[in-house]
Amino acid sequence: MSILESYSVLLNLSGVAITDFIIENKCIKISCMLTARSHPCPKCQALCTLVNDRTIRTLRDLNISDREVYLLVTVRQFHCSSCGHYHSEPLSFADANKSYTHRQSKYIFELCKKQSYKEIGAIVNMHAKTVERLVLSECEKTERLAERYAKVRRLGVDEQSHRKGKKDYVCILTDLDSGTIVDILPSRKKETLLAHFQGPGASFCDRITDISCDIWPSCIGIAEICFPAATLVLDRFHVTKLLNASLDNFRKDLRKADKNQAAYKKLKWILYKQHHRLTDLELDALEAAFEINPLLKEHYFIREQFHHTLDNHTDVPSTLRAMDKWIQSVGEKKITVFDDFIKTLQRHKVAIANYVKDRLSNAVTEGLNNLIRSIRRSAFGMPNFKHIRLRALAISS
Repeated sequence: MSILESYSVLLNLSGVAITDFIIENKCIKISCMLTARSHPCPKCQALCTLVNDRTIRTLRDLNISDREVYLLVTVRQFHCSSCGHYHSEPLSFADANKSYTHRQSKYIFELCKKQSYKEIGAIVNMHAKTVERLVLSECEKTERLAERYAKVRRLGVDEQSHRKGKKDYVCILTDLDSGTIVDILPSRKKETLLAHFQGPGASFCDRITDISCDIWPSCIGIAEICFPAATLVLDRFHVTKLLNASLDNFRKDLRKADKNQAAYKKLKWILYKQHHRLTDLELDALEAAFEINPLLKEHYFIREQFHHTLDNHTDVPSTLRAMDKWIQSVGEKKITVFDDFIKTLQRHKVAIANYVKDRLSNAVTEGLNNLIRSIRRSAFGMPNFKHIRLRALAISS
């Protein structure tokens, strides 16, 4: 096998013949050309063999042995004898007017998933702006919104602050079955969501069987208007968070009343855990606090009873009856700690109870929220909504 043939095997580009190569200290320049003798005219589809001109395109390819590789591709301009049209032959391994191959583009895109454009630019010896344009171009190829919306059946909805301190929120839509982002909307306002969901038409809304979200009035209202046939499930994490906040407020009052009591220190996260998940050390700390204040013990196990309601029931009617019984029990004991939680529970009782049917939660969406935050961190903040949306959609595909 000759050296040129060895390089042809190494490059692995079909329909390309290598004519020469130059090895320098930091780069390898490979001269090559396409082997096809003709090319169909894009206008009339007639085969063209008459070459009018030749130009050389310089394309950056994947490195070899820590040397940068540049392909010097001779591109022919054909003249169609049938319609008189002039056209240059396209390259299957590079886009028109780009200075890099497809595989180089994909390689840089993978590098940019967790690093900034500037860092990757330094690694691959490219300007940061070139890296940015390359990555966004790759992201646009994977957007495929129609395909994303066609697949989703169980929809997750959540919001995230786009710019801290600016009260600028975006709305994130996820496919709870595939664990991918469906779309990111520029606002969480009700009118924005209403216009968006009414855009795809009734066929999209009718396909949605379940919607999971937090206790967010706009989302709950949109679900009732646009997805009347879907089952609305309020995310258990956010329900539990509100329940734990009630218990934690009582703990804070105990701390204020007796700041020197060591048993109340570092108790917050222990109280948040369910009793059967506590370690022996955590159980000892909890018992010490209970001995000092029996009311804390009573409130803790009332909170546990609500968890048991969601853990031990599998149908909505029995869950609703158990919730009513729990509310009645709290009222009979004249416990006011859980008043705010009970108001929310009574307002959204059915949506909270729907959790027991399939144990559906919005955990997938929360995880994808962290993915979007990691993109912002790696980019040292990304104020351009379009750019962060493209990157998040591409990375979660």
